Amino acid sequence: MSKTKNAARASIPAAAAAVFLGSMSFGTAFAEEPAIIKAIAPDYPRAAERRDLEGHVIVSIDVDGSGAVTAVNVVSAEPAGIFEGAATRAVQRWKFEAGKPATGIVKKVAFKMEG
Repeated sequence: MSKTKNAARASIPAAAAAVFLGSMSFGTAFAEEPAIIKAIAPDYPRAAERRDLEGHVIVSIDVDGSGAVTAVNVVSAEPAGIFEGAATRAVQRWKFEAGKPATGIVKKVAFKMEG
């Protein structure tokens, strides 16, 4: 295995964890959103890893009263068609603070190569 591939895999949890902390607003005021209790880092798509591609996906998330994710919708992705599936699969496994159902929580999931 090449150094680049090892570096990419090793960087995913650190890179992904950093992007879960902030929200993005598109001009709409929301009530306080539930805190993320458990954030699953996405797998780096192998095709992107082989091509040394980096990018991000902005997702809109709906959460029920138990803190479970009920819907994930891709708002945008750069580059398009590469990272959406990995980001969506990871976010579907996230867990939020219970007792604060919410819709339209917007988060950015970044995919960065290190090394």
